[in-house]
Amino acid sequence: MRSIIILLIFLFPSLNLEAQTSKRAFFYEATFVADSTDRGTIGTDLMVLWSGDNYSVFQSYYGYQRDSLISDIASTINTPNQSNIAMAMGKVNSIKAPSYKHIIHKDFAKSQIEFYENLVFDNYKFTQDLKKFDWKIQNEYKDILGFKCQKATVAYSGRKFIAWFAEEIPINDGPYVFNGLPGLIIEISDTENFFTYKLKGAENRAVNMEERVHKNPITLPRKTYFKVKREIYSDVSKALVGRPQNGLSPEGLQRMQARYDKANNPLELVVED
Repeated sequence: MRSIIILLIFLFPSLNLEAQTSKRAFFYEATFVADSTDRGTIGTDLMVLWSGDNYSVFQSYYGYQRDSLISDIASTINTPNQSNIAMAMGKVNSIKAPSYKHIIHKDFAKSQIEFYENLVFDNYKFTQDLKKFDWKIQNEYKDILGFKCQKATVAYSGRKFIAWFAEEIPINDGPYVFNGLPGLIIEISDTENFFTYKLKGAENRAVNMEERVHKNPITLPRKTYFKVKREIYSDVSKALVGRPQNGLSPEGLQRMQARYDKANNPLELVVED
């Protein structure tokens, strides 16, 4: 695995691309425990870190695949009808649904993170400082995928995280919002192992990162966004007031609320401004 990643990243010639076009894709296996009272139920997703010069985007790869397929279908169907729409939806639904709906832009030139997420009917966006992490680099090493990885710890939003980074890959980035170490983060997890990200592979890949957003987002301060998210999760019926129900029955609403009730273990336990 190490030789493949090294070959892709360092031996192939650099792509001559625009600033907001990725040069490489790093694929991470994400696992999470959404319900803190049920540690046996573990959610998964395949995440991708699109990495370019001074810019990156982190999102579900399944979400990217679905969005790309929908865009391709929309560009080829001239006259939508019940038949071709059903066929298109069948193709889209053949791709695994993403567990994570956030899309995270890191702008290293502006030292800013833009965080997009879809909640029920609406898209939201907030920004935060890129240089938010006070890493403590430890004199401890282990081999991961053939790389000599060094340990680092950090406190973030009420949790403590342990990261393993590889200086051999000189990209000071990583999964989710994490960044700022002198090498790519290969693995990171909180100390309770509720949330983990593990690098599984990499490839040279050119993607327009500016297009990787949720459209027409409601922009909120960071702290307000998480407050709104908690309110939606605590009573989803309020979020549906005035919205088309699309045949959602009372029983269906109860099932939806039950899913939100089980999402009681957010990564951000404490939300600062």
